[in-house]
This record gives sequence, C-alpha cells and structure tokens, in this order.
Amino acid sequence: MSAGAIEGHFEGKMPREDRKGVLFLRDNALAHWALATQKKLAYLGFQCLDHPPYSLDLALSDYHLFPGLKKQLKGRHFSSDAEFIAAAETSLDGQPSEFFLSVLQKLEQRAKKCIEVRGECVE
Repeated sequence: MSAGAIEGHFEGKMPREDRKGVLFLRDNALAHWALATQKKLAYLGFQCLDHPPYSLDLALSDYHLFPGLKKQLKGRHFSSDAEFIAAAETSLDGQPSEFFLSVLQKLEQRAKKCIEVRGECVE
C-alpha cells in the first residue's frame, strides 16, 4: 500500500487520536519501506510492526486463501490477466464474511505466537 493509498484509506474513517494503539504490519514490499510511506505512517500515528523476511506462521494466504481459490479455478483457462483477476475476485467475493474473519483471527493468533517466540518458526 503506497503512502497516498494509506492516507486515502484511513483519513475520515478513524480519527488520528484513535490510531495510537494501531499496529501496521509492514511486510517486505518496497512500497512499505519507501521513505514517503514511512513518513506518512508516522504522520497518521501508526506504529509499525516489521514482518519477518518470510514466516510460514504468518503466510495465511498460502494455507487458507489460495487452496480454496485454486480448487475453484482448477481446470479453467484464462485468455488474459484481467479475466483471471475477475474470476479470482468473484470467487473471493462469494466467500461469507465469517471466512475472512476466521482468517484474520488465525493471523492474530499466529502473530501473537510469533511475537512470543521472538520470530522463531512455530507450527
């Protein structure tokens, strides 16, 4: 998420004073490490939590989002990236909100465990 996207997403939705305890899980995407993004996050009042270089514990998309998506799209052929993206979005949009809540709860549990063991890999 770029600095502009971060500001656009949160401005007007959450007062700045309410963001003091909010953590921004910063992965290794270059946009998250850009100076402009770091300044914007500080300006918006977010505390950054660095993501380990690669953590199996926190890669929920690999184990919870993508397997079901792969099953739904298996055997289909797409003529363009746009066609594939549309099919993936349709599939994910069809998931109940409880599915995504479950994924976020698993991420929260795994992130807490990762913090407790100081980034060591846990299964």
